Order: sequence, then structure tokens, then C-alpha cells
Amino acid sequence: MYPIVEEADGHVVVEVRQQRVRLPRGDVTIRTEVPDHWSIVARTGVLRPTLGGRGSDVLTTYAVCPLCHYRQDFADKPGSLKCVRCGASSPVDWSETC
Repeated sequence: MYPIVEEADGHVVVEVRQQRVRLPRGDVTIRTEVPDHWSIVARTGVLRPTLGGRGSDVLTTYAVCPLCHYRQDFADKPGSLKCVRCGASSPVDWSETC
């Protein structure tokens, strides 16, 4: 989840890691409420699979904390996760991947 800093001409500008990124409006899902569950993101394109911390495991997904937005690796298919950054525990939404 990234804050929208500008919206015009069918595009939105979001702030990602203190840099502004312009995207077509149709490629962005805008939420009016903060999520209450971890989001699952598939690594594709620029976010290619990476080697995990256990031997040669290849990680193709990561989870995003609904509170602090930390990106966290995980194993298996957990029903909930505890954020290593902020310590919050929340359920994982497996119905949709980003």
C-alpha cells in the first residue's frame, strides 16, 4: 500500500520508498480502508524470485503487513503471521494475490 500524492489525466502518482512513481489509473487498486490482513504478493518482473534463507529454497511470494507495510518472507501457507518489524499478528488473505 502506497500513498497517492497526485491524480490527474488518467494517472496516479504514488510514493514508493520516498520516490514518486507515475502509474496508469487502471493499474492501481485504491482502497478507502486500511486492510486488516496480510496481503500476498507474487514476485514477477522486477520482483523476480529470490533465494530464501534455508539452503536453496526459491521464494516466489512475500507477505505485506497490514499495519506497518513491512515485506516479510514466509514458509508454507500460514493462516496468520506475526510481523517481525512491528510485532502485530494478523490473518493472511489467500483469496487474492497482488
